[in-house]
Amino acid sequence: MTKCHSNNTNSETETNNIENKTISTNKIPNNLWETITAFSNMDGGCINFGIKPSGERVGVKEEFIDKLQQDIVSLCSSGFNHKLYPDISIEKDRVIKIFIPPVPASLRPIYSSSRGLLKGGKVRIGSTNQSLDDEWIRRFAIAARGGAELQEFPGDYRELFEIHIIHKYLKLIKKKRGNVYTTLNLEEILTKLRAITESGVTLFGLLAFSSGYSLQDVTAPTMSIAVTQYIGTSKVNPSDIDEVSLDDKEFYGNAPDQFEGALKFIMSKLPVRSRIDPEGKRRSHLVIPLVALREVLANAISHRDYSTHNSRIQVDIYSNRIEFSNPGRSLVPLEYIETAHSETRNPLLMNFLRDLEITEQRGRGIRTIKSSLKIAGLAEPTFEHKGDWFVATIFSAAFIKSDDQVWLNQFAVYKLKERQLNAMVYVLHNSNGITNEIYRDINNMINVRDDRRATKELAKLVKIELLIKKGKFRYTKYILSRKFSSKTA
Repeated sequence: MTKCHSNNTNSETETNNIENKTISTNKIPNNLWETITAFSNMDGGCINFGIKPSGERVGVKEEFIDKLQQDIVSLCSSGFNHKLYPDISIEKDRVIKIFIPPVPASLRPIYSSSRGLLKGGKVRIGSTNQSLDDEWIRRFAIAARGGAELQEFPGDYRELFEIHIIHKYLKLIKKKRGNVYTTLNLEEILTKLRAITESGVTLFGLLAFSSGYSLQDVTAPTMSIAVTQYIGTSKVNPSDIDEVSLDDKEFYGNAPDQFEGALKFIMSKLPVRSRIDPEGKRRSHLVIPLVALREVLANAISHRDYSTHNSRIQVDIYSNRIEFSNPGRSLVPLEYIETAHSETRNPLLMNFLRDLEITEQRGRGIRTIKSSLKIAGLAEPTFEHKGDWFVATIFSAAFIKSDDQVWLNQFAVYKLKERQLNAMVYVLHNSNGITNEIYRDINNMINVRDDRRATKELAKLVKIELLIKKGKFRYTKYILSRKFSSKTA
């Protein structure tokens, strides 16, 4: 979370890290403590005095400003279980901006001293302040002790871990880093890896090496990945409201097993797109690049908040996108998610997955996802917070169905670009034809001069008599040549 910034648009609506308050006296609002604790316990945030909830800037009377600042500092200094340090600034229109930074995990939860932990602590979810419950208190306690990965569970690793998985991993480590564990026995190695302790096993150890359902049996059934496929673009099928989904499956076991199982299932649900290479050979590939799918799924596993047992990783497959949702908000502000250094609440698991080459190189995950999608001609992915969840969405272009792929075989001799093949399928199903704008839209052509590139590529289809040009200038459109209007042609 960054500090408060001026907004020149004259509108600052409330979000997960912005709260607005109108001030009509020289006294701070009675409920200000709620927002302060909520921001402190989450990602930090900015409280604006002199802005209406709608975002309209009205300012604070000049004679109130000094007293309000003093009271804010006093409240933060002595009103909570730990001293807080707000950053206060006054803008030209007399809007007071109070930045409340997030506190370290070791100090959470922050709560009102006079009200106590249960009544005086809040967390920020969306644009509201919600009371602490037992689950949040437990999560804060785990984070304060060093993170969820180091949670200890009773049990013998020889019964809970797959020994052959451990040896496979150690063989990989030897190849990458040499004989770093030569002088240690297996138990000493697992202790050094922080997979076991004197009293049992750690969550990291279970995530990395557990056998069968040991991870879920020892911790919770929600230490899993659920994948659901829907028929359309939403969870409700308009033609059959009783239909819940097309297919769904849940994946258990250790983290690598969950990853491989879920990835294989997701791939089986995606259409395959065909294209003709320059040699005239047909090549098939997923509508969404495999590297993007791998990286988003791996990120969900490595960055999820394992201190909560209320939710699992959820992957929803729609006809035009895939949403990957995992418990736990990004530790990096969303506006810096592509450029900031990688941060994770699970460093042991992250390094383990890197060793297995499941995740990308350090700090390159988001850039890899975006780059692979751009090369494939797909729209940029989105990354957002929904409540206490982090959601990554990958969009897919219009799918080329198998019968359309068969129809396209007759054009192999022309060695068309994939964008031109997309256009041919479009005009096959749209008798009104295709325009330059539609051509660019279905092919996600958003760069400078792409309109000229589209015109050139459409002109080639006209020249080889696959399309017929109709109209002029902005009324120009291209329709399918009659001899190809039937799939049986």
